[in-house]
Amino acid sequence: MSGPTQNGPLLKVEDLRVYFGKARAPVRAVDGVSFGIQPGESIGLVGESGCGKTTLGRAIMRLLPVHSGRIDFGGQDIAPLRDRELRAYRKNVQMIFQDPYGSLNARMSVGGAIEEVLRLHRLGDRTSRRKRAQELFQAVGLDPSYMDRYPHEFSGGQRQRIGIARALAVDPKLIIADEPVSALDVSVQVQILNLMKDLQREMNLAYLFVAHDLAVVRYVCDRILVMYLGKIVESGTPEEIFTQPTHPYTQALLSAVPDVDKGLKARHGGSDRIVLKGDVPSPTRKIPGCPFHPRCPMAQDRCRAEVPEWREIRPGQWSACHFAE
Repeated sequence: MSGPTQNGPLLKVEDLRVYFGKARAPVRAVDGVSFGIQPGESIGLVGESGCGKTTLGRAIMRLLPVHSGRIDFGGQDIAPLRDRELRAYRKNVQMIFQDPYGSLNARMSVGGAIEEVLRLHRLGDRTSRRKRAQELFQAVGLDPSYMDRYPHEFSGGQRQRIGIARALAVDPKLIIADEPVSALDVSVQVQILNLMKDLQREMNLAYLFVAHDLAVVRYVCDRILVMYLGKIVESGTPEEIFTQPTHPYTQALLSAVPDVDKGLKARHGGSDRIVLKGDVPSPTRKIPGCPFHPRCPMAQDRCRAEVPEWREIRPGQWSACHFAE
């Protein structure tokens, strides 16, 4: 499978839908999502638990079936791929999982886990695979002499470094990182994030960085997508999202982040925290108008009847709110 055309996106997702359950009342986990990722770009995907972030990442990896829509990589829709073609795609797109221990085989040495990836993709012989694993251990800051140890012999941060090394084994162009630091201590989180940024520069990697922590995506990402109930409701640079959020849901998420509290107080006339009403609605429920209106503190009659248009509010910043201005 070839890579992207020159100056084109590395990955382009168009109107992607991932549904589960019965056809009459499906769970709309991902409900019409479109975005692109450029080579070397880092995209943050944020939102509350249950908004569809992880499902979207796993669907792009083809770990979950796609209901409809297109996932374009190198000019080819990968949604219908099978067997050999799917393996070729996964050589270009790899995943780092949230739980570094659960993603490793407890009965396999960590070096063996990396060599297994190379074997499955039919890369090299036994000697070259061993050498490649040693190089990857060094690249992520681990001593290659630890390769014959087992996952339980490492700390959480070390296991995530192993997970990163395994993802890099086949020289991917895009890595989907699903909450890669949320299970780690704060001090270790910074180390892993710095490692990922360094590797991105060295290897021209693109990231889809799934997280619920806005401070993390602000530190790592070039652009942020805000997701609610299976849909993207706002996108922009970290500076735009943090200083000029246009969607009430984004504003509510930011109000819980200490370092933007002061700016939001000024924006909302001294209001300290935006508290949303109720829980996230069930993704089986069909909500008329704006899907956020049942919880939105700014909702008006128009919001209850009319679906907001996805539109560009400022150059590069998009929003799905009737009152984004």
